[in-house]
Formats: sequence, C-alpha cells, structure tokens
Amino acid sequence: MALQDIPLWRNCPPVFRNYKCFFPPATDSYKPRVATYVHERLLSVISILPLFFERGDLMAVNFHSPEGLFDTSHNLFRLYNAYSIPSGHTRSVSPVDLFPQYDYPTLVLGDLNIHHYASDPTRLLSNYHQFISSHYFDKASAQLFSLLNMPGVYTRFPFTSNHRPAVLDLSFANTALLPFFTSWNPSLPLTGSESHRPHNHSLHSTPETPAQGP
Repeated sequence: MALQDIPLWRNCPPVFRNYKCFFPPATDSYKPRVATYVHERLLSVISILPLFFERGDLMAVNFHSPEGLFDTSHNLFRLYNAYSIPSGHTRSVSPVDLFPQYDYPTLVLGDLNIHHYASDPTRLLSNYHQFISSHYFDKASAQLFSLLNMPGVYTRFPFTSNHRPAVLDLSFANTALLPFFTSWNPSLPLTGSESHRPHNHSLHSTPETPAQGP
C-alpha cells in the first residue's frame, strides 16, 4: 500500500497491524510526505529494501527474490511512491525523478497533482494544466511507461459541491511490468482527499490494454 500526504505523529506515519511501514526519515529540511506499507507475510518470503532520496515527497522500494518474481526470471521489482506538491507552474517531483529507464519491472504511482486527458478525458483543461501535465506524460511515453488508470475513474471526490471530482492519483508501469496487469481500480472507500488513499492493483498474467500516454 502506498500513501501520500500522510498524517504524522512526531514525524512518523500511522502504524497498521501486520504491516511494516517504510517512509523517508524526517530532517530539519523536510518531513515525510509518503509512506509505503508491506504486509509481514511478504517480508518473510522476499527481500525488501526501501530507497530514500534525501527528500520527503518521493521514495522507492525494491522487492528482490532469487527465485524470480511474477513467475518470470526477473529478480527485482521497484515501486516508486510520490506526492508531488504544487508550486506555481511546477511540481516538487519532476518527470525525470519519476520515470527512470530500467529493464526490470517498475511501477510508478502517487498523487502527482496534475490533470490530463488520458486519465480524465471529460475534464475541460486549461492551458495551465495542459502545460504542466504534458511534461509528465511526454516523459512517461519516452521512457516507455504506460498509464494504468482506467480513464475517467475518479480518485478524489471533494466534500464541497463547487468542486468536481478529479483524477490526481496516477499509476504507470514500464514495459517489463505491463504484461502482469489485468486491471486497475481504486479499491478503498473514496474520501474527500485523495492524499490518504492507498493505491491497489491486480497483478495477473494476461493484460488488458491500458490507457497510454501520448
């Protein structure tokens, strides 16, 4: 489970029974904004290494098994968890940070705080939102990442009636991981804030055709 914009108590995210929590350690410069939870049963069968990048809004977790993952010869799977904070015409996590080029299965997910037609095709986008989001989707496409979101399935439902639902939580898989996805869905109850909702994905051997970035 990957959470963003997490509530903190003494600079630590919530603790859940039977789950080990990994999160960027707090410093004088930043606090953790993301946390990744791994079930204890998974910890007992494969090696797990969290990766931090001297920042609170981005982390990764390496899952390693010498026997192979996803019934393949791939020994390594990496998950990126991001909370990209808006700041004018930029976001705190850049496209370069999010979409590395690896030959092993890689999943990138998080609250990127961008709007794009590929994930929300009925939304009327301003030039401002198109300008920001195009950098992310162009970089994802160049690095051969595919959008996993089902187009138009909202990940945020606001409490106020003067705001419309949105798709701010996005998930991307590279070509090594893509064949193992059959579906994407927001599996937990929807709330007024997308930032406290984990992402869930179904991993199988026969994929459906995902929505692609431009």
